[in-house]
Amino acid sequence: MKESLLPDVFLQAGLFFALGSLIIPVLRYFKIPTALGYLLAGIAVGPFGLGALSDTFPVLNAISLENAEHVKILAELSIIFLLFVVGLELTPSRLWQMRNLVFGLGGAQVIVSAIVIGGIAYLWGNSLQVAMLLGLGLALSSTAMVLQWLQEKSLFAAPVGKTSFSILLLQDLAVIPILFLLTIFSADYVGSLFNFVSFSLLKMVVAALLIYFVGRFIVRYVFLFSNKHGGPEVFIALSFLTIVVSASVAHAAGLSMALGAFIAGLLLADTEYRHEVSSFIIPFKSLLLGIFFFSFGMGIDLGYLNEKPLWLFLSVIGLMSIKAIIIFCLCQLWRQSKAISVESAILLSQAGEFGLLVVGSALTMSLIQPEIGQFMLLTIGATMIVTPVLAPLARKAGQFIEDKDDKDKSAKPSEQEKDKPYVVVFGYGRIGRNIGNTLCAEGFSVIGFDKKIEKVNLARKKSYPVYLGNAATKSTQKAAGLDNALCIVIAIDSEKETKKIVEYIREANSNVPIIVRAHNIDDKKIFYGYENIDVFWEDCLISDSLSKIVLELCRPFNSKLSSEPSS
Repeated sequence: MKESLLPDVFLQAGLFFALGSLIIPVLRYFKIPTALGYLLAGIAVGPFGLGALSDTFPVLNAISLENAEHVKILAELSIIFLLFVVGLELTPSRLWQMRNLVFGLGGAQVIVSAIVIGGIAYLWGNSLQVAMLLGLGLALSSTAMVLQWLQEKSLFAAPVGKTSFSILLLQDLAVIPILFLLTIFSADYVGSLFNFVSFSLLKMVVAALLIYFVGRFIVRYVFLFSNKHGGPEVFIALSFLTIVVSASVAHAAGLSMALGAFIAGLLLADTEYRHEVSSFIIPFKSLLLGIFFFSFGMGIDLGYLNEKPLWLFLSVIGLMSIKAIIIFCLCQLWRQSKAISVESAILLSQAGEFGLLVVGSALTMSLIQPEIGQFMLLTIGATMIVTPVLAPLARKAGQFIEDKDDKDKSAKPSEQEKDKPYVVVFGYGRIGRNIGNTLCAEGFSVIGFDKKIEKVNLARKKSYPVYLGNAATKSTQKAAGLDNALCIVIAIDSEKETKKIVEYIREANSNVPIIVRAHNIDDKKIFYGYENIDVFWEDCLISDSLSKIVLELCRPFNSKLSSEPSS
């Protein structure tokens, strides 16, 4: 009788959840990225770590794993969920706002990095197929680690966060053609390669269109019905069903299941259910992504580290240097500031999870020799291990370049900062900074001015284009380029100074929209005679918000009182 696999599965699941619930919080406490923690945990308890010592020390069997097959199945699911979330975040409006950085800068980074790294791999004696896969795989950075850093430091809305995120976004999109290339290289075909590739592309297009059009005309209405007549568990089940069906259709067409999940994410990205689906899926995606890093850590043989430690060291330094130089030069070509270029280059210089996926898949498909594959897995893992050290250095390097000369802070904005539509914010204190963060997060360019150097320093530490200047002077208004601004926000804590600024602006430009901050109704009345001005007074906004909260809390009690018979 065949022995049941359930005990092994439960043992592996129990060990993994023990790591997730006990060790990972410790890593987070010490500011070590979770992805790196899972990778190191996989190396430690895998067949090349503690598993290799289990024969000598049987007690280690309880805390080691020698068979990674069950974990790899979950790792494949993590990639499916990751691509679904990528598609879910790619709304057409967001891509259009960031099109120059995403498709321009991001596309150039992937292409140039892949050509340079792949060319070096080919000159080193690898086949053309292996060189292409290594070039493309190593050109991609770690989305999980970089995004975690940007979130922790609240840099998403800052220019460096916008630039880095744009490059990562294109890298995530590039995974789709890379997975297709892996399918082509690993397939057994008879006849012309051109005919096989053309037929595969045709199948991909047909499958994508089938998923898209069927989903577009059915998914929204099914979600609407389930939302009206079902509970949260129905909504969750329907979200998972959308992923499973789309991935299965892609697989039936001979394509990557991740491609189907990606299209499913695109389907829901433009619906009103996008944020609710995201809130359900992201926790599962994060957990499964941890399993992905864990499984690849289990597959890394540290024995290769002893064989070629010098070559590994040189490979890590060489790879990160090549990527950093390419990213810096391209950021400069796309007219990013030197501080943003340096910080982005250092922050994105590592290889990432998709590099692990490409190399690991190539190893599984026997497209790459085991010794080369293991060496590249070690190289990728090492670049990720040093990233937590390099990220703070990147932040300090960007701040040093920004702050090296206080005179730069009073200089006028460069032409590259004003070569596309932007919003001018006068007064970069608490209110102005929040407005700037919101606008930057939505893809708009912001140029700020404040007459207090400490507020300018605070903003420029996060690479915001904020300059020292008194908005009531014509020289500062001229430096702001008001004629080309989408609108002007005046968030200064003085109604007299605000009125003076408005008068100066209206003398120079009678058309540009102005949004003014006011404290109360009396401050608001000051601007009644001006055209094309919106005034938001704080007392009204605060009282309205608090009133709504109080009403929501008290309405059930009021209804209860109304329903009771009067005595």
